[in-house]
Amino acid sequence: MLKRFIPVFYLIIILFFSGRLSSQVKEDEFELVESVPAETILEQSALPRTSDVWLSMINNAESTIDIETFYFANEKNEPLEEIMTALKNAAKRKVQIRVIVDSGFYSNNDKSIDELNEIENIAIRKIPMGNIAGGVMHAKYFIVDNENIFLGSQNMDWRALKHIHEIGVRVKNKKLAATFIDVFETDWDLSAEDRSKLAVHSDNLHVSAADPLSLNSENFGKIVLYPAFSPPEINLSGLSSEEEELLKFINIAEDSLLIQMYSYSPKAKNEKNYYDKIDNALREAASRNVKIKIIFSDWAIREPATDFIKELSKVKNIEIKFSSIPEYSEGFIPYSRVEHCKYFTVDNIISWISTSNWEWGYFYSSRNATLIIENEKVNLQLSEVFNRSWNSPYSNSVDVNKEYKSVKRN
Repeated sequence: MLKRFIPVFYLIIILFFSGRLSSQVKEDEFELVESVPAETILEQSALPRTSDVWLSMINNAESTIDIETFYFANEKNEPLEEIMTALKNAAKRKVQIRVIVDSGFYSNNDKSIDELNEIENIAIRKIPMGNIAGGVMHAKYFIVDNENIFLGSQNMDWRALKHIHEIGVRVKNKKLAATFIDVFETDWDLSAEDRSKLAVHSDNLHVSAADPLSLNSENFGKIVLYPAFSPPEINLSGLSSEEEELLKFINIAEDSLLIQMYSYSPKAKNEKNYYDKIDNALREAASRNVKIKIIFSDWAIREPATDFIKELSKVKNIEIKFSSIPEYSEGFIPYSRVEHCKYFTVDNIISWISTSNWEWGYFYSSRNATLIIENEKVNLQLSEVFNRSWNSPYSNSVDVNKEYKSVKRN
């Protein structure tokens, strides 16, 4: 009798611990997330789509959803309408929802966020980032149940789900979420009418370059990552700086840099500051025989940015292309049909996914956020995204002798 019992006993123990180990692995989740413009070959990508990931996160929320985003732009019968409905339904389930948008953009543009006004369990604040730091609240991230995070180039805009190329990342990890929650709480307080009292944060809990997070993903294995934020003026103590980390990784590149960026200019049209730190770092990397490929959207074609891009393209080991997404079959759509991605890869190991464009204001006067990821498989997936755009008919090499004209946006 005892002999028969022992194997069963051990089987129960094995199943118990394997179940615990399995649930422990599932606690850490990671996936790259992509939006692709309809009717383009970019749709060949097998990465999860933004609208599906957002809906899953919102529909599975149990207690909280905290959203910090530039703005909301909804359109009837378009993808964001389903996201808005999901948020309303979550509020009906008594999920506590907080939303921060940029006050300056709201004042002069789309007011779709008003759809969520005066709904029980939804609170909305508009952060006056122009008054606080001189720029805009340009970050795009949200946290569900204090553990599930999305960050990427995607605005809460129906076009970002259907007509714009975007790259983001979803990570499920409580320690990383705690860092983003602290940033959110800071900006929530800064959005209040009385900004004299800011929340007290636990700096020792922050995930940063000094204390990166190591997680185990079912699809990617071991991943080491940490976030970085801008601007320095309102960064919490101990958090990594986007600019500092960006320059660090360009400077340590040994073999290759694959960069896709919405806009780039050492001097923006309306800024007094000449900002050549990134330009100099790229040139120095190229002088070390690092092979650099860059895709800029055709929305980057504007003065004086175009001249800077032309000059950079003349540097040995640097190749640059402009991408132009064709018009939708049903006609012109304002502020769409563009590659809005903000990411790059370093050699075959580091991936950078961000909300920042490469201009002074994004690092010094606007709120932005980045995730720095060390993992070969993630790097490979992101490189495949880059190469699909690079080799597509939508991307063409910069012609230094061509007179480029700004494209129509609206």
